[in-house]
Amino acid sequence: MTNEPINQEQQAASGAQQPGAQQPIEQTPVERMASSAYTQAGQAADALRRGELTQNSQVDPLADSDDRLIAMLSYVTQLVLPVIMPIIVLLSESSKKRPFQRYHAVQSLALVVVFWGVFILASIGIGIIQIIPILGALIGIFAFLCISPLYFLGGIALMLYYGYQAYKGRRFAIPGLTSFLTDQGWL
Repeated sequence: MTNEPINQEQQAASGAQQPGAQQPIEQTPVERMASSAYTQAGQAADALRRGELTQNSQVDPLADSDDRLIAMLSYVTQLVLPVIMPIIVLLSESSKKRPFQRYHAVQSLALVVVFWGVFILASIGIGIIQIIPILGALIGIFAFLCISPLYFLGGIALMLYYGYQAYKGRRFAIPGLTSFLTDQGWL
C-alpha cells in the first residue's frame, strides 16, 4: 500500500467516512410530525401573543349565503351540541361540492376536540395535584371557581368570533390548528 492521499470521489466510492464527518440523520415519520408540531406551536404562540385569532383571513368569493350560514352553524352549535353539526356537514353528500362548508366544519370539529382535550388533561392534572392535603384542595377550589369559568367563557367567545368570521364569508386559519390540519391532509 502506498501513502497517497485519497480524494473525495475515491472515498465516496469506497464508502469510507472521514473522521468527524457527520451523516445526515433521517427522521422517522413520528419525529417529523413532532418537529412540525413543535414549529407550528411556536408560530401559533407568537401569533396569539400578537393578539391574532386568525391568520390569512380572506373572503371566499365562491361562498354563497347557504355556505356562510352552514359554516357559521358549524362553530356556533358547538356551544350547545358539540361535534354534531360538523359531522353532519362532513357526512352529507353536498360536502364534496361545498369546500367552504367542509373547510369550516373540519376546522370547528378540530377546535372543539382540542378544547375538550385540554380541559380533560387539565382536570386530570388538577386531580393528581389534589393528593397534596391542604395545597391540593386550595388549587382545586381556585381552578374550579376561577380558571374553569374563564376557560369556558373564552371558548364561547372564540366559537362566536369564528362563527361570525365564517358568516362574513371569510376563509381563515386558526394559528397552529389549521397548519396541523393541512399537514395531515384533512384540509
